[in-house]
Amino acid sequence: MNIYDTRTMMTAVRQLPPANAWLLRTFFPGKKEFTTKHVDVDIIKGKRKVGAYVSPIKEGKVRTKEGMTTKSFEPPYLKEKEPITPQEFFTREAGNVIYAPGDGPNERAQRELGRILGELDTSYTRAEEVQAASILDGGTVVCTGDGINVQVDFGMPATHKITLTGTDLWTDTTNSDPLTDLVDWCNLVIKDSGIVPRKAVLGLDVAKAFVNHPKVKDVLNNRRITMGQIDPQQLPEGVTYLGNVSHAGVALDLFTYQEWYLDANEVEQPMVPADKIWLGSSNTANKILYGAIQDLKAGGLAAVARFPKSWDQEDPSVRWVMLQSAPLVAMLQPDAFLSAKAV
Repeated sequence: MNIYDTRTMMTAVRQLPPANAWLLRTFFPGKKEFTTKHVDVDIIKGKRKVGAYVSPIKEGKVRTKEGMTTKSFEPPYLKEKEPITPQEFFTREAGNVIYAPGDGPNERAQRELGRILGELDTSYTRAEEVQAASILDGGTVVCTGDGINVQVDFGMPATHKITLTGTDLWTDTTNSDPLTDLVDWCNLVIKDSGIVPRKAVLGLDVAKAFVNHPKVKDVLNNRRITMGQIDPQQLPEGVTYLGNVSHAGVALDLFTYQEWYLDANEVEQPMVPADKIWLGSSNTANKILYGAIQDLKAGGLAAVARFPKSWDQEDPSVRWVMLQSAPLVAMLQPDAFLSAKAV
């Protein structure tokens, strides 16, 4: 069997362990694959309409259809490849002894294939996670590259993109009130979307300001008031669970997420900006939408999240391995999220 056969590679891709993608799994848990270049996104904005009172002998009142907008987007395309050359099999692999028994060309080729697919898949998952972070931060995503310039605005309300200034900043320990802010923001989300935010993701500077704020500490230390508990616990994937806050009818689990990525200028950036806090829920219709793979070897337009491909180049002798994907992380209920600059 050819180890580079597409069917074999598809199986290898499915068996790869996932990269860090906590934001995706927490706030964008679903996914849908399309056989078209464009995907249709239904933006849901619900309204609390009250039923119309009508006399039984009068004609029924026609109900207008509201609450959803459909937009069509072409997901940005990910397409990277890496060569495997015969010369690689004449050099010792890192961590291997000089004479490795039973370590023939086929075994080396299989390991190299797995390495390439694993690294490509990880970088694609990280690209999706960066999309998720950008959308949680402001309801928009911008993807640029070679022949790619995709800009998508999912319509997060302006009132859900908050910038605190002056004495309202949480670093002003005398005048600011983080607990009141959280209550107000959660109530705004509930009013606009009908969905209760249960999770808050804090940038590192925001987390420090919140935990050390005297008004937060005073409530924590007052046993007559049930406010929850701040008891940091480190979780996998760079996630720290700070604890639960219950105050004035609002209950939030607080997290920090210490993950970074390289931007277009090769500068390392935090996945969650240090001065931001995001509120949201796992119980929304958000999902990742995958456009079709535009490759004849995929059967024309294939509906798969990842498509690996391999081919030979005769002179000089090179085996190319490529991975393709067309992901768009979609915020389908933008009213259910809020982003605030708090420090």
